[in-house]
Amino acid sequence: MVRSPALLAALSCVLLMSATAEAKTIRVHKGQSIQAAVDRAKPGDRILVSPGVYREQGKPCPAASAQTCAVAIQKDGIKLIGVRSKRHPVVIKARRGQDAGIEVGKPRTGDCLADASQRIHGSLIAGITVRGFHDFGVFLLCVDHWRITRVRAIDNREYGTFPSHTVNGRLDHSFASGANDTGHYIGQSTRARVDHNVAKDNVSGFELENSSHIRADHNLATGNTGGILSFALPNLDVKSNSDNRIDHNRVIKNNRKNTCVEPEDAVCSVPPGAGILLVATDRNRVDANRVSGNRTFGIAVANYCVALMASDAECAAIDIEPNPDGTRTLDNNVKGNGKNPDPGVPPVFAVDLAWDTTGTDNCWANNKAGTTFPTPLPACP
Repeated sequence: MVRSPALLAALSCVLLMSATAEAKTIRVHKGQSIQAAVDRAKPGDRILVSPGVYREQGKPCPAASAQTCAVAIQKDGIKLIGVRSKRHPVVIKARRGQDAGIEVGKPRTGDCLADASQRIHGSLIAGITVRGFHDFGVFLLCVDHWRITRVRAIDNREYGTFPSHTVNGRLDHSFASGANDTGHYIGQSTRARVDHNVAKDNVSGFELENSSHIRADHNLATGNTGGILSFALPNLDVKSNSDNRIDHNRVIKNNRKNTCVEPEDAVCSVPPGAGILLVATDRNRVDANRVSGNRTFGIAVANYCVALMASDAECAAIDIEPNPDGTRTLDNNVKGNGKNPDPGVPPVFAVDLAWDTTGTDNCWANNKAGTTFPTPLPACP
């Protein structure tokens, strides 16, 4: 029997409408358990959480059963929504020994980026404050078609929001502070937008790590050690950082002391006063940002081995290509940076626009900058 594309499309619509019709709304009131509602929910259900402070008993995290999550979600299409107001937030607060506030995912048994059957399909986390967890505020692992919106991640020890190994998502209109690694992180992921967020008082405000086709736009990074980082790092599942865009952000006065807690992590090498830093990236575009008041540099492009001062032997052993290639730095307003640089950074790098001269096909055009290294920078054709 031959089925026409129109018939198949119609059948898909019917199935989608049926699934939507069967979805239920579960309400959680102050004093009740969010996790109990998650356990009761079926795929596609919506959970509405009333204002209040919730201190969940916790359960093993999906990604690492030895860790404890306040709320763990392992079902497709769950929508966890805080019904908050300005004066009456929805807060998930850590109990002693809890590692993550909200975690969405399932135990990894394969390559979830290549095999969609290994992923959670559909996730929404909205309108919730997560506070005081040892590792993560909100952690997504192996999830597609996801969204984190209107979330506040405060004083979580390492990360605020942390989507990893994800496909097709959005992180927006959220706030992160007090993270000793990264406020808003996206790693080993593809096809996502990170927009209209604020990161303040973290080590790294925003980080795009070993990811591709990510757009980070219309964000504010201020009061962090480094504002926005785009890196390729070694020894990870994904071996490159490519085709990302960082645009229309404000990166202002990121001069906080570096308080990283895992000395071997690359973020520990980020100097106070870093505006936007690209390391070992391919075809990243940095445009229309306003970058000012960062005391070490404004926008810098660098080789991984140079940035981390790796020895020749260490550099030869890494499993990534360390050069930045194909970077386009365009139409940025970059002024008043590099005025009081960190002593660990070469003085020539204490400028508005910096490049360590490594890599190929990197260029700059139409930027408003007071100082550059080298002078002139290669112009875009």
